[in-house]
Amino acid sequence: MSMDFKSVMDLSLEVMQDWRVIFITIITLFCIVLANYVVKYRKKPVTPRVHRAPKPPKPPKEEPKKEEGEEGSAEA
Repeated sequence: MSMDFKSVMDLSLEVMQDWRVIFITIITLFCIVLANYVVKYRKKPVTPRVHRAPKPPKPPKEEPKKEEGEEGSAEA
């Protein structure tokens, strides 16, 4: 009833070459990799936003001061 080493090796080779065993092996590996990804997944830490200081308002343009004599007054 016992099998010799050669027959055991032949039987195991036939089993490993069966398409169902190959398919189940691939599906199992995919599930293990997916579960490992889910377990080790970490969200990136939220980086605090740096609020920039508001820009100071631009000073109003200074118009050259006109002297009183240049206005062309009608007093003359």
